[in-house]
Amino acid sequence: MIYPDGKALDKVFAATVKRGNKAAISAVIFDEEKILYEKHDGLINREDGIRPDGNSLYMIASNTKVLTTLGIMRLVEDGKLDLKDDIRKYIPEFSVRSRLGKKPMTIESFLMHRSGLVCDLYRYMIADGPVYTDIIEGLKDTYRTSLPGEMFSYSNLGYTLLGIVIERISGMKYVEFMNKHLFGPLEMEVHYCPEKELLEEVLPKTARSYDSKGKRVYDPLGCCIPAGSCTYTSIYDLMKIGQLILNKGKYKGRRIYRKKTIRLMEKLPVKDRWDEELAVIGHGLFHHKLFTDYQTGPFMGHGGNTVYHHSLFDFLPEEKLGIIVFSDFENAPALIGKLEKALLNEYLAQAGFAKKEKTIHREVPMDVTQHIGKYDMIAGPMSFVLGDDHRLHVYTADAEYTARMLDHGWMKLDSGKPAKELNESQRMIRDNLWRQVEYFGKEVLLMSSDGQEKAVGVRWKDPQINASWLEACGIYAPDEALIQEGYDGMELVLKDQELILTIRIIGEKLNYWLRVLNDQEAIVKGFGRNTGQTVTLKKDEEGWHLECDGVRGFRKIQEEDR
Repeated sequence: MIYPDGKALDKVFAATVKRGNKAAISAVIFDEEKILYEKHDGLINREDGIRPDGNSLYMIASNTKVLTTLGIMRLVEDGKLDLKDDIRKYIPEFSVRSRLGKKPMTIESFLMHRSGLVCDLYRYMIADGPVYTDIIEGLKDTYRTSLPGEMFSYSNLGYTLLGIVIERISGMKYVEFMNKHLFGPLEMEVHYCPEKELLEEVLPKTARSYDSKGKRVYDPLGCCIPAGSCTYTSIYDLMKIGQLILNKGKYKGRRIYRKKTIRLMEKLPVKDRWDEELAVIGHGLFHHKLFTDYQTGPFMGHGGNTVYHHSLFDFLPEEKLGIIVFSDFENAPALIGKLEKALLNEYLAQAGFAKKEKTIHREVPMDVTQHIGKYDMIAGPMSFVLGDDHRLHVYTADAEYTARMLDHGWMKLDSGKPAKELNESQRMIRDNLWRQVEYFGKEVLLMSSDGQEKAVGVRWKDPQINASWLEACGIYAPDEALIQEGYDGMELVLKDQELILTIRIIGEKLNYWLRVLNDQEAIVKGFGRNTGQTVTLKKDEEGWHLECDGVRGFRKIQEEDR
């Protein structure tokens, strides 16, 4: 790889970031042996005026999952585990409920986020007191969201279980095992703990957490689940993981992993045609994750987001090139994604990569009747309807569009309104492409965004809302134990004959469209992350109780709620 023109990359960095020094951003481009470019901006500690460098410690959140995967692969190499093993071989007391049969949940299905396990249980992620092994008991009350292997649905809890598997097999604590078998050989500095528990000696080089206004805060997701988040390391040290993978298991000439192990991590063992096309995860690494303006091989990698810390870790195995971007402030995810792509485009141009020819897709005649239908998405239903003008019209909760079929089989949706009159959700629908396909035997709606394709909806089913759920509509006070951790409660409403549950937690407002199963249970509609999970409803002398995502709400009996 060439050494790039650093000044040109600095200009791209400055033009993309364009902001005051509220907090910190760090970026590094590397090959299998060396750093090709690095840049650090802002302050990791605004109060003391400390600037970031390559050894600054950031919370890397879900990039920890790549580390956990390498821990699992160490056990595979040592012959102590097989990826096809049922997880209950190592955690026999683990169980979840099922309405879908009892197909085994394998180690591989957890690595690939296809186990059918729910994504999160917030009472274990943001509350003081629980330890990560408590989720085994907590999961007994949850239901499978799909059969293993039949829906990509990201699960933080799945990787926590993989961390427990590492402990059960090795007889060592997860952190101890990782230090001995991965971080020690790579000479990495890694800390697992919530932000408030960081050691005094590492605080001077640790990136603090800042909100969107630059105010110093504490990240509530610095939690007790070590195998999936809650990890501090530097950009230099995470780069060592990238170089280990680019060198097919070697680091500085020393073999740490077998070649076939790294190739197994790079493999995407899927069986469905559309699974091969979608932005999905194999053994701990996302595939088809990033697209630049230049002709390269496929990107792999991961990302990590807490409330205030955000990171990207991507590489091109064929070109032996990687990039990492870190940040420590709330409104950074879109910014670091834009920065990553801008830096890569500039580097690839300097390195002489050929620019992709821009394909202009033209409108073709549409057989409208083939596309009529309604789809459940986590953000609400999307309807494709034949209009009086014999064109396909698309309706969402707050907008109408007209569909045009393009020559590559995807639909473009036109809103008929100027961009300034559209909200963020409406612009997203207008700017992306849409397609209806059969996926694992289901009629599924796909969305393509900047080249990345994902399943977002499934054929709509009649809500069938009953009297209990109608009576239960209203505002729910939060569980007292979680109020201080950013949980603000729930609201259950009926709108346009759809039952919608809103959860306000850790600065986010989560809206779930529900399908009622009976007086006590409903499931979140849609396809993918957070869908298929069960919402429970109970009534006692205190009133109605709702539970979802592992948090509870208690119905306020007040006049304004009636």
